[in-house]
Amino acid sequence: MSITSSGNLMDTLRQHLLLTPAQATELPHLVQGRSGDARSLAKALIQKGWLSVYQVNQLLMGRADELVIGPYRVLEKLGQGGLSTVFKAQHREHRNLVAIKIIRPEVFASTDGRQAFLQEVEAMARLDHANIVQFCDADQWNDTYYFAMEYVEGTDLGKAVRLSGALPVQEACDYIRQTALGLQHAHERNLIHRDIKPVNLFLTQAPVDLQQTVAALFATRRERNAPGPVGSKATLMTRPTIKILDWGLANQRSPGGLQPEAPGEADRGVVGTADYLSPEQARDARAADIRSDIYSLGCTLYYLLTGQPPFPDGTLVQKLMQHQSAQPRPIAEFRADVPASVAAAVERMMAKHPDDRFQTPASVALAFLSFVRQSPSLAGKATPRLTMHGVPIPSRDDTPLPSALTDKPKPGDSKQP
Repeated sequence: MSITSSGNLMDTLRQHLLLTPAQATELPHLVQGRSGDARSLAKALIQKGWLSVYQVNQLLMGRADELVIGPYRVLEKLGQGGLSTVFKAQHREHRNLVAIKIIRPEVFASTDGRQAFLQEVEAMARLDHANIVQFCDADQWNDTYYFAMEYVEGTDLGKAVRLSGALPVQEACDYIRQTALGLQHAHERNLIHRDIKPVNLFLTQAPVDLQQTVAALFATRRERNAPGPVGSKATLMTRPTIKILDWGLANQRSPGGLQPEAPGEADRGVVGTADYLSPEQARDARAADIRSDIYSLGCTLYYLLTGQPPFPDGTLVQKLMQHQSAQPRPIAEFRADVPASVAAAVERMMAKHPDDRFQTPASVALAFLSFVRQSPSLAGKATPRLTMHGVPIPSRDDTPLPSALTDKPKPGDSKQP
């Protein structure tokens, strides 16, 4: 039932704990001198920043129940798919912002839907890495379930390319390097993503480890005889950072190399996205290993550098067949500024046979770190990676590489040459 009076709106706000204690105390004073119309009060709440436009619209339509999910207040609706809806929300007590995925009740009621949800929750709960969206918690709510993950602002790489075209070479290489670091973290926990693609790589501005970075900056300044310590404003230093999203298709690969089949997976058809799907994963999702993710990452880099996937034309089946046997159009035909070594790395990542690719994400990260730092063709073309108050500052790449920097496969992977 819609809300029309300010009194009813106040009661609803209190009942659903949609304001902070301080705001709830001040609320009666905000109403004084106003008409009894709910819309007038709602407008004031928006102007004071207490409620979002989305929250107000839901309240006035009598949907206050939809603004509460467990201990979280829903702030905005971020997106909706066939299986779930994602909201921006804030924890009532801790005040931290999260993105909440709530599963449609009819989906969770099915065995396959419940298994897919639990699979994603289990995968995310095992991961803790700067280049993977962070899991917060999961629980039952009313007749469905939700899980919360860190909220990050920015855009996915698919949208970035659609809006601005192919990326500068060094940016693309660095984003792939960061993604590889996240995948290596998952690989060391026997997890494979199985749906790496541009829209699942989210670009955000993340705060930098101040202790490590400021120390490096001081060292740089001392080398240049520049002034010493920076002030407290260093807390605003950020770096363009990739976060791997959507672990809904992730699966665990046992140390013995045999990947268990998820319930219903045999009937699900192709697992993954045709434009970025490795030949072996298209044939049998259970045959996928970390090198399948590397193939998909190579296809993603191809997209970042050219503005289109390797095989943009044809039906789903035709695209899958092209991944099996055809070669994509050379990157050099799209642009002349991509070094041959970068193009060769893309080709190696997209080799038809897994044994011919980089064997671990760590080796991919190391290769692209080399491109970013050392390639004469890329020297001087870097987009500023570290900023303070929006102003580029000198930086050293302080991202630690994982321990496994060789092409040695994990136990259980197929035999390597």
